[in-house]
Amino acid sequence: MRTLAFSVLCGLLAGCATLDSPPPLSGAEIVELARTGKTAPEIIAELRRTNTVLALRASDYVALHDEGVPDEVLNYLQSAQIEDALWRERSLHWGWNFPAWGYYGRGSCRGRRC
Repeated sequence: MRTLAFSVLCGLLAGCATLDSPPPLSGAEIVELARTGKTAPEIIAELRRTNTVLALRASDYVALHDEGVPDEVLNYLQSAQIEDALWRERSLHWGWNFPAWGYYGRGSCRGRRC
């Protein structure tokens, strides 16, 4: 009984614990950092610290470049966007291709009921 109470207490405390993370940067804030004279490594460090991933189109990259954002920052933003998309794709389909099921395992159903 004591173990059960301890487990419930730990679960409740863990549910209440939150990690405050800084909000992600917007495109305008990235432009402002570039205009204030921050170097590309400093801007990238800030993007990593805030876990910023922006869904940008090609025209957005051109606009950021025209506003003075360094190419290294634009390359980082693109790679972060691609990595985020790949992570979401893997997370979405993780259960269907679990390696432990083998070649003819559950992963071969391809969305059909097995």
